[in-house]
Amino acid sequence: MRIGILSMQRVINYGSFLQSFALKTEMEKRGHEVVFVDIEKKQGYVPVRKSKLQIKLEKAKYIDRYFFRRVKDSKKNTLLNEVLYKAQKDYLKLTDGNMTARGCDAVIIGSDEIFNCSPESVWGINAQRFGDIPDVSKTVSYAASCGYTAVGDMGDEDKEIVASALKKLSVVSVRDDNTRDFVKTLADIEPEMNLDPVLIYDFEKEIAQGEKEGYPDYPYMVVYAYHNRIDSKKEINAIRRYAKENGLKTIAIGGSLPWCDDFAVISPFQVLAYFKHASCIVTDTFHGSVIAAKLNKPLGVLVRESNANKLDDLLKRLKIEKHKASEPDMLKNALNCVDNYEECNEIVAREAEHAQKVFDKAGF
Repeated sequence: MRIGILSMQRVINYGSFLQSFALKTEMEKRGHEVVFVDIEKKQGYVPVRKSKLQIKLEKAKYIDRYFFRRVKDSKKNTLLNEVLYKAQKDYLKLTDGNMTARGCDAVIIGSDEIFNCSPESVWGINAQRFGDIPDVSKTVSYAASCGYTAVGDMGDEDKEIVASALKKLSVVSVRDDNTRDFVKTLADIEPEMNLDPVLIYDFEKEIAQGEKEGYPDYPYMVVYAYHNRIDSKKEINAIRRYAKENGLKTIAIGGSLPWCDDFAVISPFQVLAYFKHASCIVTDTFHGSVIAAKLNKPLGVLVRESNANKLDDLLKRLKIEKHKASEPDMLKNALNCVDNYEECNEIVAREAEHAQKVFDKAGF
């Protein structure tokens, strides 16, 4: 079959790339041709533009002891974009033009926050993202998420659009309880529950490739977060204190964190190698937690109100709540807890088999 994947494949971060790559490869292992399908942008969308005063105030926030490091890292952030654009073209075969579902026998919607229904989104609420794709005979979702959004965030008209589209899916698969409730409430469908593609694909070959590309030969901690996302003094101090006490260099991956010793701009598969050989991982992201758990690493997950919705669900689902640090002073215990990940690994193995059954059910 020619299968289209409608996902977050153009988002510039490692997690979005790796989950897209994993789902694509799983389908290719089953003998299918895979292409990606771009999300339709909301008609008449006008990005919110900040006033000159807002821009000046935001810049002033970052005039601190790390100012010169921020200037230096800004060039690395640009380079990171280029590295990910190249990976998207080389491994996902993305083109510069709009990629559609034309000629596809089926479309898989997912994974990541493809069901996010935030009104501020560049995509808005459209039927395509939820299952209504013209001229395609079969649409399914796999491990889709609506992130932090919920039915209560939507207007009545949008609810009707989404409910109608969801009912066109021949198989509905989601990755978290919030999205399950979202689907049940809107469409009266009990969805399959599946793990993110990064967890069900083994990445053995890709990790080996990343190792050949290189990783540090000294003890280090990976701090995986988006640009400037970890900026609380208490969180920063807790991370740096732990690194100092344990003789570790701090390496930021995913975006600039100027208080770290280094900011690594590396390929997506090198990221996996860096994680594998790190002494420990600190992250406040979904996919950072996923990769660390997959590789059974000492892990501290910074959970805040803004990310608790998806991280609490993930940690509970994988039985690794002991790695949660909802306060900075909990980070040390989270990183030091002895965890052989036995229960987590059993869950991942079982859910990898379940994923294959869902693919069979979908006719793939």
